[in-house]
Amino acid sequence: MSTRNLTIPDARRSTSWRRPSLGQLLGQLVSVMWTSLAVLPFLLIILLSFKSNTDIFTNPLGVLDVEWRPENFSEAWFGPPGGQGFAQYVLNSVVVTAIGIAGCVLLGSFTAYFATLASPRVRALVITGFLAAATLPLIMLLIPYYTAFSALSLLSTPWAVGVVYACLCLPTSVLILHGFYLGFPAELREAAALDGLGLMRTYLRIVLPLSRGPLVAVGLINGIFVWGETQLAIVLLQTPDSRPIPVGLLDFQGQFSANTGAIFAGLTLATVPLVLLYLVFNQSIAKGIALGGVFR
Repeated sequence: MSTRNLTIPDARRSTSWRRPSLGQLLGQLVSVMWTSLAVLPFLLIILLSFKSNTDIFTNPLGVLDVEWRPENFSEAWFGPPGGQGFAQYVLNSVVVTAIGIAGCVLLGSFTAYFATLASPRVRALVITGFLAAATLPLIMLLIPYYTAFSALSLLSTPWAVGVVYACLCLPTSVLILHGFYLGFPAELREAAALDGLGLMRTYLRIVLPLSRGPLVAVGLINGIFVWGETQLAIVLLQTPDSRPIPVGLLDFQGQFSANTGAIFAGLTLATVPLVLLYLVFNQSIAKGIALGGVFR
């Protein structure tokens, strides 16, 4: 009886703490290094946003004996001489990003769901087409988009560029949501059919409300891309009052000089909303990718 009482706590103590294996330590080390690579650039941008142009180039990592210039943020907000203020750039970015996210999420969800209801041959054909579209480099589309926008008199029109971004983000949205809808319970569709709901009403009233996690993940992933995209915006949004944040910040750089501190201050102001959104919805992003990231 006494021997049993002595061995049970020893067994519990041995199972409550185990020395981590070499593989676990290496995995934790890689996670710390990956997190550092993601966080350090943002911290460096914040540090440089408070420095003068001279210190940015001569002492970028120093914190002592440097000239601190918090007025970089006011210069970034009011914009360079002859340009627009940061508020106008934010408004244009919000318009472009909102239209792009709404379009790719709604069309992507609709396409991915009804593709799962088609025959396997048709579904494979649709997914293969979107997979091929996702591999096209954006630089190949610049001249065709510019020609079309010029012919339709849509240059320097933020909402039209938002529609283009919705089309560009559509393949990614379909590929992510396709895996989620393949695992969608067929019993729910059958119950909806017994209640007299057609395919479209079932999609709108049952499928969409239950897809909130993957839809949030798709929206944020594509939103980060649209918010920071520069190649297409610099070609199609040419007038100062139509430029989004990434293109508007280029006004601080002239032919012979540049207000580098104001550029980093603008980058900080542009990055903060994305960081806050990710911190709020990071669990939804992880769950959405986990549910929809399996290609079947």
